Amino acid sequence: MFKQSIKRLSSMSPRVAVAAALIIVVVVSGTALLLTRRSSEANANPAVQPYAARLDRLDGSVGIARTEEGGEDNQLDWAEATVNTPITVGDRIYARDYAHASIALTGHNYVRLNPATLLDVLALEDRKTQFALRSGSALFDVGALDSGELYEVATPCGAVDFKEPGLYQIGMDGGAATVSVLNGLAQVVGQEGSGFISKGQVFTLTSATATEALASTLAPISAGEIVDDYYRYRYPKVYNGRYRSYDAYLADPSYYDPYRTSVSYQYLPADIPGLYDLDYYGDWVDVSGYGHCWAPRVSAGWAPFRSGYWDLDALWGPSWVSSEPWGWAPYHYGRWAFVNQRWFWVPVEVRTRAVYCPAPVAFIPLADEIAWAPLAPGEVYVPRYYDNFRPRYLASAEVVRLATAQTAFVNFNVPGAATVVPVRAFTHVIDPSTVARVDAVAVGRSRAVVDPFSVSGVRELAIRHDDGRRRIKFERREQEALDTAVVARATPEALPSRVDLAKRLRVEAAPESRREGKLKVKETAQATSSLRADGLPQPLAQSQRMSELASRAERGDKSARREMRELMRNEQRAAQGASPAARRRAPSEQSRQMNQQRKAERQPKAAPPARQGIAQQPPQQQMRQQRRAERQQQSAAAQQKQARPTQSAPLRQQQQQMRSQRKEQKRKPPEPQVQQQGRRIQRGQQRLPAQSQMGRLQEERKTQARVDQRQAMMQQQAARAQAAQRQAMMQQQAARGQAQSQAMIQQQAARSQRQAAMPSVRRTPALQGPPVKQNPGPQSGGNPGKGQRKPPQ
Repeated sequence: MFKQSIKRLSSMSPRVAVAAALIIVVVVSGTALLLTRRSSEANANPAVQPYAARLDRLDGSVGIARTEEGGEDNQLDWAEATVNTPITVGDRIYARDYAHASIALTGHNYVRLNPATLLDVLALEDRKTQFALRSGSALFDVGALDSGELYEVATPCGAVDFKEPGLYQIGMDGGAATVSVLNGLAQVVGQEGSGFISKGQVFTLTSATATEALASTLAPISAGEIVDDYYRYRYPKVYNGRYRSYDAYLADPSYYDPYRTSVSYQYLPADIPGLYDLDYYGDWVDVSGYGHCWAPRVSAGWAPFRSGYWDLDALWGPSWVSSEPWGWAPYHYGRWAFVNQRWFWVPVEVRTRAVYCPAPVAFIPLADEIAWAPLAPGEVYVPRYYDNFRPRYLASAEVVRLATAQTAFVNFNVPGAATVVPVRAFTHVIDPSTVARVDAVAVGRSRAVVDPFSVSGVRELAIRHDDGRRRIKFERREQEALDTAVVARATPEALPSRVDLAKRLRVEAAPESRREGKLKVKETAQATSSLRADGLPQPLAQSQRMSELASRAERGDKSARREMRELMRNEQRAAQGASPAARRRAPSEQSRQMNQQRKAERQPKAAPPARQGIAQQPPQQQMRQQRRAERQQQSAAAQQKQARPTQSAPLRQQQQQMRSQRKEQKRKPPEPQVQQQGRRIQRGQQRLPAQSQMGRLQEERKTQARVDQRQAMMQQQAARAQAAQRQAMMQQQAARGQAQSQAMIQQQAARSQRQAAMPSVRRTPALQGPPVKQNPGPQSGGNPGKGQRKPPQ
């Protein structure tokens, strides 16, 4: 082809040939430049799909926030987390007081957060896992760890790298980090060197710049308590307390591994978390054409993707968060099929390559509504992530074209499979009240979209964080834990939409020149046998500190007492929300410390040292104090003697007789062995009646006490009955008096009415006023006297 172009140029005129040559050179250069730019962009943003972990279990209030581009650390949007929430790079999880949280990274790797614990996800890739622990404590169960794989936990005192599979515990206490290796091998990397922690050891690091670490052996009893508490939490349905013995755990640490007992792990790889949940909530059935499929045990009319809510994550896009306890693997891996009037989860794609899908559904916009239905086997899903709500497809252009060209979806034809809700309710909890009626004609005319953020209104909901979840506000002490810097072996890499995590989350890298040095380790022969209420081993340094403070408090040092109280308050705060086993263990540790404090407070204050030139306390005053103390002891002994229960006279007589007999026997000369034996038998026979009599007396006392108690109860009941009777009589008398008073009032009112109805001449003089004198006149039938009234005619 190049030769043909030369021949054509040679046949042209010189001017035309020069112009054509220049055009060819420009085109070739531009093409090369464009290819180079695309190659550099591809290297800058590699097409690697971010991994996701499962929020496996929650107890109490747990918050989650996502470090997104443009947000500040102190302005994160903290929301209440729920089970089955996806966890990925840049997420921050905080288990508040009285709360626990667990994260399932894979089927083998697991993390449990104790109360008041903050954990950040720095990296979650194929061969790289990084966390940051700033406060509280957590257990890291590493079931699988390949050679050369990085699994690191950054703390304010340095990074902890797990070198072997095992069980590790890391906690923060007053600025110091405590690392316990229950099984495996770990390496501590700080700014001043590194050191290894073997199985059964406990390390205490005071700060990132410390050049020395305190190491001790973890007592088997304490180690067994930690392992037992963890397995009781993780496998509550099958754990039987086997690992209370630390030796039993070391002999077979994978005894409860679900890969050995779970039916679901027989059909699927162990990389998927939550497969053991499927054993309790469904059945595996061999479906023709699909192989072994899982069917949930649900009621009639149930459909997938209808019990939960959509989380509008800025990195994943709309991610389904199921409300069902088994709702992780079936909603993020594989497809769904409706066979013989039953829904089956078909994990065909999972068997070949397990790829996390935030939402394996087909979205269809319908005016002001949005519909979705689960993808069937064979239907195309395009893996993607989002950069500022713009999709970045992790597939070829041909796959994207095929997904866009899909018009018919099998499950849209299944009755009840499609879910339709208003766009404004898209992020709220899906329930029957929010689901609208499906218009089959409208669904048939519409086409599915590959990018759900392209639906009108959905992107706006994501920008406003309008997802219907309850928001969380932190206290001042919790906010201080969020802003604590941590030290890591390697800073996390930037990802689209979550760039500069090292700066945003305050992650500092340990200097390579210093971390290669060897950390000085101060080993102690004394084993760490005491545990705090939150399950962390009590560092020997702190135990020694408590002993030192107790001795100082005994000498009257008030500052030592205050410091002891503060340390105990810290332990009480750490015990908030601890597991039941830790609560049972907490009183013994706290009571021991409280007893030390009370003992120190009961001690008399030590006299201050004598100054120079001042005489010591005179001997007479010392004698007075000594006599006063003796009198106090005598009075206390007398009170105790009076407080003893008096013995009965017969019993005292028998005891007196036995004492006198023993005295007489002592005065007698020694007897032969046979006689001594006979005397012993006789004394034993004498004791038997006395003991039996004592037993009878005790029984009589108990019987008399029970009788007295019954009599007292009967007297109380009789007194209550008499009081009730008196109260009833008083109420009756009051009622009678009230009735009489009402009757008198009624009689008086009736009398007043009658008097008002009589003529005026019949009214009494008292009512008519003084009598009026009248002149006597001639009357027949008598001569009324003076002052008499004239009779009425």
